[in-house]
Amino acid sequence: MGKQHGVAGIDPHKNSATISVLDHRGGRYGCRSFPVTEDGLTELLQFLIDTELTIDRIGVEGSAFLGRPLALALSAAGYDVREVQANRTAERRSRRRRAKSDIDDAEAIARETLADANLPPAGKRQYRDHGWETLTTIRSWRSSLVQQRVRLLTEAEAVLTALPLRVREALPETSRVLPRLQALQAATAGLGSHLTTADEVKLERLYASLTDILNLTKRIKDLDQRIPAVLTDLGCTLTQICGVGVVTAMDLLAEIGDPRRFATEAQFARWCGTAPVPVSSGEGHGRPTRHRLDLGGNRVVNSLLHTIHVTQARVHAPAKAYLDRRVAEHKSKREARRCHKRQLANIIIRHMWNDANGLRNPTTTSHKITT
Repeated sequence: MGKQHGVAGIDPHKNSATISVLDHRGGRYGCRSFPVTEDGLTELLQFLIDTELTIDRIGVEGSAFLGRPLALALSAAGYDVREVQANRTAERRSRRRRAKSDIDDAEAIARETLADANLPPAGKRQYRDHGWETLTTIRSWRSSLVQQRVRLLTEAEAVLTALPLRVREALPETSRVLPRLQALQAATAGLGSHLTTADEVKLERLYASLTDILNLTKRIKDLDQRIPAVLTDLGCTLTQICGVGVVTAMDLLAEIGDPRRFATEAQFARWCGTAPVPVSSGEGHGRPTRHRLDLGGNRVVNSLLHTIHVTQARVHAPAKAYLDRRVAEHKSKREARRCHKRQLANIIIRHMWNDANGLRNPTTTSHKITT
């Protein structure tokens, strides 16, 4: 009798992880918890070896965050590691009214792994890439600085609205907050005797906010100057596409990760939500004639594609011609926009495939690119 097959599911946390192993029939084979340390990872690998099962797949929840050290270690050991989204196990638990614990969660992850052989690969990269990690670290830091700046500007606008009318009338007539903050000192000159103590505290807060906003803006610009060098080290050519700047290219690389985990353009389009969902019936084996917008997929990448589309539709002649052709085919402007986003998804993943394969010369690329 040959060796039995099975799957495993891992529920990771900050300091510990629980693994549950099922045989190919869904029977419980074993369950253990390990610390997320180097010794704990060694124990985890030894536990899998001791099961005496051929592990076909290992599902990890949160493989790009808390489960990343586990996913990297398991991939390096030769296991097929897949991502199990948290909403899948939540739905399973809700349907069966099951309790929640680390053991129950690990078993639910294992059962989802057993039920679906087409789960996506775990994490955004199977192996450690220092250049990509540098890029994602810069992106995370920049995003935090931008959020702080937006929060300060939003709070400052509310304080500006609460100032006396005499001060507000002296400020520039614009909806932008920063120009009004910068003109505040000149607008309040000579009004000392007409301001209450509360007004003075408000002005003090606005001056402090202006200093913080300018400092944050400088730090964001300093980070932006570091991005092109990292993109060059990674061999990224996305900035050659009209509408893709260095920040957009950074966001795409950070969100998509290793493009080779997508086998086809259609798989990538489904992942980022640009592939339409068929809603027809009655065609039999024929192609569906009606579709609707896919509200799933990676919404960050989908939003980036929309921004690129808007830019190209305004200034890029090939994109304008493409949209005009779609409208001439009796598609609505909204349908034409969706078609263009689908085309942009193809262009971006082809660029990333070629970059990942080191095909820097356009005449020798294996994927045709049309921008």
